[in-house]
Amino acid sequence: MSHIEIQTTQNVVIEYEAAPLRDRIIGFLLDLFVLSAGTGVIALIFTLVFQSESFIYFVILPLVLFYSLAFEVFNNGKSIGKMALGMQVIRFDGQEARLNDYLTRWAFRSVDIFLSFGGLASIMVSVTKSNQRLGDFVANTVVIKSRPTYTVTLENVLKKKSSEGYEPKYPQVTRFTEEQMLILKSTLDRYQKFKNNAHTDAIELLTSKVAAGIDVPVPKKKVEFLKQVLKDYVILTR
Repeated sequence: MSHIEIQTTQNVVIEYEAAPLRDRIIGFLLDLFVLSAGTGVIALIFTLVFQSESFIYFVILPLVLFYSLAFEVFNNGKSIGKMALGMQVIRFDGQEARLNDYLTRWAFRSVDIFLSFGGLASIMVSVTKSNQRLGDFVANTVVIKSRPTYTVTLENVLKKKSSEGYEPKYPQVTRFTEEQMLILKSTLDRYQKFKNNAHTDAIELLTSKVAAGIDVPVPKKKVEFLKQVLKDYVILTR
């Protein structure tokens, strides 16, 4: 299982699971089946109604050529096959993917998949650290699992058998969402595992935002503060 660390413009590192080659192949085959079935039905309808083959050039060909690109552009990086396998195309720098990003990776499909019969794409996804094919490298994109293999919940983060007798230091933490607390926990874990400048800056930024969110001064002991906030949240919301 390969994981990808993406640093956002706020210097916060977020970890994703890279979509494996098997899932990408299955997703591609599902897209191919959907495309084949859809174009087959359309071809049958046009043949029966209009009794003409010109629809091949005006309807079928554009569908075949732009199916993948259109879905990724208008469906947030997800084709039907990717949705079925829980995958999504995102930018490597954490920013929202734009039209030119999708267009670039789509343009390289001819080299990655069709001209090499999928061989180049399979090799690139298998050997690269972030499971990127050539089109992903050029477009600075990566395919991630939008549904993680292992579901993480706050019960897994901090397990407390009972809240009896516990007095939370920051009762205002209930203002936060569970997703925000999971990000807090992930940032703490990354800082404690890799104490570099980027993770230190992320802790400082996160501390200031959390402190502002619960209307308290920014503490000097930032890591202890964030741990206390996380602990209070688990106790008060469970």
